[in-house]
Amino acid sequence: MSIHAAVRRHFTAPVLRRRWFVLLFTLGLTTQPLFGALGYEGALVLTPLISLFALAVGVDAVRDTRQAHAADPHALSLQTSGERLRLLFLRGLGDLCSLLTLSLGAFILANFWQVNCDLPGGLLWFLVLPTASGLLGLVAGLWGGVLADRRGVQLLLAGVPLLFTLVLGLWRIYVDPVVYAIDPFWGYFAGPLYDEAIPITARLWWFRAYNFLIAGAALALLSLTLGPGLKLQLRGVSLRRSPFTVATLFACLLPGTLLGVFAAENGFHATEASLANALPRTRVTDHFVIHYAANSAAARDIDLLAAEHEFAWRRLAAQIGREPRAPVHSFVFPTPELKRAWIGAGNTEVAPPWRGHIYLNEQTFPHRVLHHELAHVFSYTVGEPLFGTSSAVSWRGLRVNLALIEGFATAFAPRSESGLDLHDQAAILDRLELRPVLGDIMGLGFWGKSSRRAYTAAGSFCRWLIDTRGVDPFLRLYGTAGDFELAYGTSLDSLEVEWLAFLRARPLRARDIEALRQRFKQRPIFQRPCAHRAADLLAEANLAHHRGLETERIDVLRDLCSIEPEQPEHRLLLAQAEAQAGMQDAAAATLAELSRVTDLTDTIAALVDERLGDLALARFDLPVALTYYDRALTRGLGDNQVRQLQIKRMGAADPALAPRVLAYFDPFEPNPEHPSEAVLRLYAAEQIAALPRYAPLGGYLLGRQLLNVQQGAAAIEPLQRALHPEDDEHPLATSELRRGAMLMLLEAQARARNYDAAARVLAELQEDPDADSGLRLDATLWTERLEFLRTYLP
Repeated sequence: MSIHAAVRRHFTAPVLRRRWFVLLFTLGLTTQPLFGALGYEGALVLTPLISLFALAVGVDAVRDTRQAHAADPHALSLQTSGERLRLLFLRGLGDLCSLLTLSLGAFILANFWQVNCDLPGGLLWFLVLPTASGLLGLVAGLWGGVLADRRGVQLLLAGVPLLFTLVLGLWRIYVDPVVYAIDPFWGYFAGPLYDEAIPITARLWWFRAYNFLIAGAALALLSLTLGPGLKLQLRGVSLRRSPFTVATLFACLLPGTLLGVFAAENGFHATEASLANALPRTRVTDHFVIHYAANSAAARDIDLLAAEHEFAWRRLAAQIGREPRAPVHSFVFPTPELKRAWIGAGNTEVAPPWRGHIYLNEQTFPHRVLHHELAHVFSYTVGEPLFGTSSAVSWRGLRVNLALIEGFATAFAPRSESGLDLHDQAAILDRLELRPVLGDIMGLGFWGKSSRRAYTAAGSFCRWLIDTRGVDPFLRLYGTAGDFELAYGTSLDSLEVEWLAFLRARPLRARDIEALRQRFKQRPIFQRPCAHRAADLLAEANLAHHRGLETERIDVLRDLCSIEPEQPEHRLLLAQAEAQAGMQDAAAATLAELSRVTDLTDTIAALVDERLGDLALARFDLPVALTYYDRALTRGLGDNQVRQLQIKRMGAADPALAPRVLAYFDPFEPNPEHPSEAVLRLYAAEQIAALPRYAPLGGYLLGRQLLNVQQGAAAIEPLQRALHPEDDEHPLATSELRRGAMLMLLEAQARARNYDAAARVLAELQEDPDADSGLRLDATLWTERLEFLRTYLP
């Protein structure tokens, strides 16, 4: 054969074309971050391709076998239907294995230029996604092949199951309360990109068992009906001649059908009815049906939780000028783990606009994320009619503007962070030279950026547009998926220049810049090749800790530090685990090594100093502890971290106070979440209050503990004592502590429905000359909240 003929054969023979395409596609995939390593993302992208090619493999197995026996059709007639099916299946399996081997080989080769932190896990994903889906596609292809003669018709018939499951899956993710999708042929979409933990769960294994039971039944049925011409032959089929095949058919069909019928109960998808098993309690309000768990924090706080829902509705309706259809279903899960198991998103709260649902994790009152997620539901009123998102279809194709989708919710429900409002956060992002260019995130490129940077930039820009040009033009911009010329008569670039001038005119303190540096230093998941493995190791370490296997926990955390050495948070966790296991010297050595890293942010450096101070405080070396706490307090930190350090410093400065402060924080207690620890912290706070002159500090800590268990009325007296000490008592020593006490007293008075008293506390907070932009933002929100609560919860 000439070279020309050989090359032509490679381009014309379907089997060779498939192999070249799979090889080149996988090699191209290996050039991309995260998707190019053997793991979940790579397997996810490869699965649909393998499934589609497996259809053709099955069809061609039938066609090639027919052609091979065309000269001697009598040979096939001498075989049983089972033998004919075995011949077809093995022929197709060989071709499918060649495709899988080529793609797997490309992924293995990519280890020379891609970082792969979990090769065994990657092999498992390759097995459970493209390999499993390829086998299912092969079965569909064999059926398509025997049902027709023309290749086009055969492929069309083989594709019917793929099309059916695709339509069914899309319909379910549109109407059902899930953000994951699981499909026999198209694979497994685990949920939001921001959830780094993507394990192979029992749900996926059971789903694959269901798939292969149905596939086994399909093969058994084909074995019973496959005629000599490799066509379907119903006449003359004798069930008595093939008892084993009939038994196999029913052995696969019955359990497979049961798994499919009870799909929601098995976790293959979810419905509102199935979620009632996890969240059986409901509270119906004017605009919401709130689903929550019995005996949860949400159940104990349901009146305030319902009020906050209605407050968020009223506030958004007033800003946007329109409302979505009611009721909105709000699902409040007690733990991220339960939420991930039921809907597919653990640490990420989500709200599909078209569905009128919001999925939340429990938080203390007032819920920080509720307003943001409800804003997504409100966006349905101005987005395109199918999904309510900022997207449009034109001659250039589908355009989805993720910056406007997330910017809408962030702008209409801005949140403070480290004492700073949204614009100050964006200004710091710009000052750190980490701000994404707006044009780069006005589309799917949004996902390629760090979520904290992209959300902050998009939210600040959208809020600035609303404040300077009004709500209506912004809603028009959202509805057109970002047509700035139509909405504003100018370009995005021109508006970006004005927005940047606004940000750069804002005064910023050096300490605030440093306080947010660590937050914005976070890299996007696409730049962290070991993100999933790191999340798995964290889960393993937590499980070992839960089981009391501290040595195993420490070994796992050391593995975590080795795969992501650039993440200082991992070494902080390791030091904490070592200290909790009684290995104080090892913890000190880990922290000392971390302190020598040159590019630590102030946030991490302060945590290192604090942990070293805690170790010194635990061995009652008070001068050394004082030195570390003092050094930590020189760094740029948020108020919460400052307050904790200030209290520990007070303990290190007074031998009488030190053991009680240590008992209160108990930084190396192995099980800090155990219910007994809350009682012990309350007791330690009472002991501090009983010390001469320390009643204000004790009242501060007592109030904190009582609010932690939602006892607002009980927290009022100790917090008032903290803010108004007797003449012979030490007042709260710093403005941060006094501000913290007033914020707690504000919440306590609101919980007790003492709205006039709460308003007086709020007025005092607003008069604080040191109040920063974040506090002013929160105070404005509290002013509106108190006004609402007066009528909603009188």
